Amino acid sequence: MTKILILRFSAMGDVLLLVPVLRSLVTAHTKVEVVVATRPRFAAFFTGIERVKVFEADVDTRFTGFFGVRKLFFALLVKEDFDVIIDMHDHLRTLILRNLFALFGKKVIVFNKGRKEKKAFTRKQNKITTPLPHTIQRYQEAFEKAGYSFPVIPGPYLFTNETARQHLQKWLNKYALVKNGPWIGLAPFALHQSKIWPLANYPGLIQELIRKINPTIFLFGGGDHEIKYFHDLQELFPKNCVTVAGQLKMQQEIALLQQLDLMVCTDSSNMHLATLAGTPVLSIWGGTHPDVGFGPFGQGNESILQIDQKELPCRPCSVYGKEKCHRGDFACLTRISIEIVSKRITERLNSPE
Repeated sequence: MTKILILRFSAMGDVLLLVPVLRSLVTAHTKVEVVVATRPRFAAFFTGIERVKVFEADVDTRFTGFFGVRKLFFALLVKEDFDVIIDMHDHLRTLILRNLFALFGKKVIVFNKGRKEKKAFTRKQNKITTPLPHTIQRYQEAFEKAGYSFPVIPGPYLFTNETARQHLQKWLNKYALVKNGPWIGLAPFALHQSKIWPLANYPGLIQELIRKINPTIFLFGGGDHEIKYFHDLQELFPKNCVTVAGQLKMQQEIALLQQLDLMVCTDSSNMHLATLAGTPVLSIWGGTHPDVGFGPFGQGNESILQIDQKELPCRPCSVYGKEKCHRGDFACLTRISIEIVSKRITERLNSPE
């Protein structure tokens, strides 16, 4: 049995995108075992994948700094006799780890992050906007370099256990939530301002959706600031809005996602969660662009809402998002009206999957 160690500690979306690749790997190669070294909070993503285990590496407390990385290296070294180390992060921490493994005679593979092409795609002038490989494809290519070729199997890719589904049902029963109409997820937040459609638009959008289709809207996110915003929305629309943030564990959230008719989101980890769970998405894009390699995997153009680059050639202005706008007005987001989003939601709900 070949033993492979994967190094990927962040960000949440990038860790999530390992899941389709690992499911495909173990399907095609039955003599392979994988250990994923990642943050503990991401362990739930790999639930139920045969021959894939998680080494929960708390790099925020236990394994911090150079000596923490060294400590992590020795913990991994005694964990298994790994045949191959694949750095799927290419970060200072993983650079140190992979070099230490190389010193111990281990085969090391580094995935191609595509920094040069991404920089050319997002620079201010003379952009080169040829679509780049999806991150999942880049992960797949790293395995090919290690000697493991395979096709990516069809989704969905995220699964839940019976306990999670039972806890979710109890939560739904607690709030008397029964599916009598469309169930829509709403995840309006992202890490950077250039990815967030104006929050002031959401009350108007919800009002328009209630008028047209009267959905139940589940509010996804996390952190005190986001939860407060969701509570404000719930006060405005108590019959239609339900705050999920802070209520459910990750496995339970995934179970809920799989019951939704649509997830409306930004370019964020919630987009990837919904996509990999098999839920149709409508993702709103601003300063980033799906063709850089982070679009909703396996879903077509109907899952993407963005201002055309011919209208705003400054798009995209960054790979991962930023806080400021070259123009000063975030036109890539403000030009997307409530009416446009409402129309696309209705179309998405009515489109056959």
